Amino acid sequence: MKHEYFFVEHNDLRLSYLVFGTGEENIIAMHGHGKHALDFDFLGSESKRVISINLFLHGESTFSDHRLGRNLIAIDDVEKLLEKLLEKEKIKDFHFVAYSQGGRFQLSVLPYFAPRLKSVQLLAPDGLNDKNFYSWSQRRWWARSLFKRWTTRPKELIRLAKGLSTIRLIHPKIVDFLLFYTSDEKKIKRAYHTWSAFRNLRPKPALIRKSLIDYSIPFSLIIGEFDRIITQKSAEKFLNNIHQKDALKVIPTGHDFFREDAFQILKKELNKGFASILSA
Repeated sequence: MKHEYFFVEHNDLRLSYLVFGTGEENIIAMHGHGKHALDFDFLGSESKRVISINLFLHGESTFSDHRLGRNLIAIDDVEKLLEKLLEKEKIKDFHFVAYSQGGRFQLSVLPYFAPRLKSVQLLAPDGLNDKNFYSWSQRRWWARSLFKRWTTRPKELIRLAKGLSTIRLIHPKIVDFLLFYTSDEKKIKRAYHTWSAFRNLRPKPALIRKSLIDYSIPFSLIIGEFDRIITQKSAEKFLNNIHQKDALKVIPTGHDFFREDAFQILKKELNKGFASILSA
């Protein structure tokens, strides 16, 4: 089935998106790294309309090459693009749903859209911990230089990861995760480009906490029990920081919620969440 893409632009930034469903309840959805806007077509129905956005460097969403080293993607850029999208689609209020890297985008702009948010459901979202190695290394020039080198020499990265796994500094599942992304040149280059260009998208827990409380926004965070990328421990710490410790939902999956064996569990959990929110 062929889908029609829609676009919004701000300066050199361009976001593509798909629309599923025809309902009055509007959902702004954002997929994870290496995924696609099509991931959220299952949420569209006669009662829910899903605006599913392709993140930069996915689908037809693009930005200029200079964004990799300077003029990085900023929260203000994302906020302006979403404002244009909401105006174009004539949306007054809406729900946020995002997976993994998409969660970093939505958490970053949540305070800007709080007065219009009806609920937030995040799936193993990136951006929970600004002090972990992933976030800390994003802001180190030498780490970015290393990562850039590994885009053309991925075997070096895998050897290092296997060594760290052997001495138990990282979990073996992290090695599997890296093997997937280094198996294809396009995948590892996109991983480097997004990791580098998105490093200024840093959610602010204090503002998120105030927004959720001031506007009484229903908030839930779904984590895979066996996820070694976005862990339950990091989720619990983040939720404590934003005074939402009861928002955690743990399902029996790993990080990839869109694998066939995990997808039905996720689908059931999200639909249950919406049923609870809309009946309240």
